[in-house]
Amino acid sequence: MAKILARAVNCGEGVRAEPCLNCTACRNIANNTSIDVLEIDAASNRGIDEIRELREHVKFAPSELRYKVYIIDEVHMLTTEAFNALLKTLEEPPSYVLFILATTEPHKLPATIISRCQRFDFRRLSQDSIIARLQEISRNKGADLSIEAAKLIAEQAQGGMRDALGMLEQCMSFSEDNVSLETVETVTGSVPTTVYQRVLNALVQGDVARALELLHAELTAGREAGQYLRSYITALRLLLLAAHSPQVLELQGYEISNLKKLADDVGSFLPELILLALSTENDMRYGGHPRLHLELLIVRQHQVMSGVRQGEAKTEDEVVRIENIITPVAEKRPLPERPQHTAPSASERTELPQTPTPPTVSALLKAWPDVIKSIKQRAPLTGAMMGGLVPLRMDGDTVILQLTENNVHIFKRLSNSIDLTHIAGGFRAVLGRPVDVKLILPSQEEQGVAVSVSRDQVKEILDMFQGTIIKE
Repeated sequence: MAKILARAVNCGEGVRAEPCLNCTACRNIANNTSIDVLEIDAASNRGIDEIRELREHVKFAPSELRYKVYIIDEVHMLTTEAFNALLKTLEEPPSYVLFILATTEPHKLPATIISRCQRFDFRRLSQDSIIARLQEISRNKGADLSIEAAKLIAEQAQGGMRDALGMLEQCMSFSEDNVSLETVETVTGSVPTTVYQRVLNALVQGDVARALELLHAELTAGREAGQYLRSYITALRLLLLAAHSPQVLELQGYEISNLKKLADDVGSFLPELILLALSTENDMRYGGHPRLHLELLIVRQHQVMSGVRQGEAKTEDEVVRIENIITPVAEKRPLPERPQHTAPSASERTELPQTPTPPTVSALLKAWPDVIKSIKQRAPLTGAMMGGLVPLRMDGDTVILQLTENNVHIFKRLSNSIDLTHIAGGFRAVLGRPVDVKLILPSQEEQGVAVSVSRDQVKEILDMFQGTIIKE
């Protein structure tokens, strides 16, 4: 686009929106032989010395063109000192000089630079436009480009025509006249979507060993770990769209029947699987051992999908253990028949059923390991932090949990309604009765500062996620 603008302002037929492309100026600019159009890569020429040299050259008028054009690519890579040196020249440039600053990250430019420029944001091209252009170029060159290969190139380019053309050129050099889907996968290092579908199917079935085998097979075949993860995230995104907005995929030409079925199998775990994958991508960017990150991702996703399901059912042994821990509830007494015409006297009124006696501190401490186990099955991330808590006392229907030390980070992490609901659910599963939960720091015990989740909040969360209480 910068070269097109340079030709437009220097065209031999005058300044025009569409250059003629036939004059000497247009041909020289297109062939990179014009000495008045300079292209600078800011990624490798980012210092103040290079900008000072540029300022010295700006003083000289163009030799053969109407305007001298400076194209600075990846301008956000310039140092602060280089930007300061360029600032005065941008503010009062000579009338015959035109600066074109190109960047993919405009938010990294200083406000003083942006305020002295006209800004034009270019949108990414649609996949249909890229596919049509790729097919046109392949036909002109006598190559056979399959529609599946064109779609994959368009997906990898992410809206960038230049990247798409570069990949097409590499694929044509690799396979000459026949560019198939397998060719594009080999050249770009992308992983077939069917591989991710098999991985997710293994996770749905609870077979983490099979999922890891599929992962290792791709990495052993030479797949790059970062590319594998990015493609995996894309596959999860397709499942998300198939579950909630399948018409978007239909417009893009995807076959959604298999995607919809797999999305239904994964179910409500899908958002959490995506968040885990995005977190792994960030960890991999700043840490080493990419294979370990991928393996850990598969294991964590397996724990998320299988842990809750295992926590939904209780064995007979667990029921017996619960009965040994909780205090027996007093038997309900039948209500007497209500007289038809006379109000009952005080002596005739039937006593209400006795409420269960709250568990003692020793009973809470005895049940605490089972509560932690239940929480880990429901929410592994929440359960992992339970070791920093200890039951302090039972206040009516409220369990008071105290942190073993003043760890404000864990306190804030567990103070949200969702985590507190998981903790209350663990107590409910073990004690056999609904309870509320309060968290306090050691320093807050005297002040009574606590965070709690009530049964009303539990109801709101259940309504929000359309959930149900399995057992109270």
